[in-house]
Amino acid sequence: MFSLDLGDGLRLTLAEERHAGAITELMVRNQARLALWQPWAAYRPTVESTRSYIRGGLDRFAEGREHYLIIEHAGVPVGACGMRRDPQTLIADVGYWLDAAAEGKGLVTRAVTALTEAAFGTYGMRRVEIRTMVANARARAVAERCGYEFEGVMRRAMRFADRNEDVALYAAVERHP
Repeated sequence: MFSLDLGDGLRLTLAEERHAGAITELMVRNQARLALWQPWAAYRPTVESTRSYIRGGLDRFAEGREHYLIIEHAGVPVGACGMRRDPQTLIADVGYWLDAAAEGKGLVTRAVTALTEAAFGTYGMRRVEIRTMVANARARAVAERCGYEFEGVMRRAMRFADRNEDVALYAAVERHP
């Protein structure tokens, strides 16, 4: 099992089927808020749908293309983050969401920092992207705190069931000595 201890009770753990119940409960509890920013959150999750997503994530992890991680604080799941990697282009992207009760503690900033360091150091990526809705000030602030540079707006690039939204593109690139 992949697990990364970030100190002070913060841990990133590879999502496994055993996490499906806890993650589903978090998604249901935060659904209205998450649905403002994520198209997938418009659909009420079930333990089985979460388990199926986790199984797919484990397959992609085994292929070396993805980490779908549980953010745990003091031993309790409080959200999720992930990194998808393209071994051909050496470009990765990072995404994240957090329980409303856990916001404002720097947990996502620390998780994204760790994933970014792993992308460049462990996996040899040359570019890591974060894409979020233009209106999502909290997610954009995470990208900026983690040293990502704003590259522009991708117009109407995020599809919801009833609309398309503009996406802010942030990127960090490998720094050469």
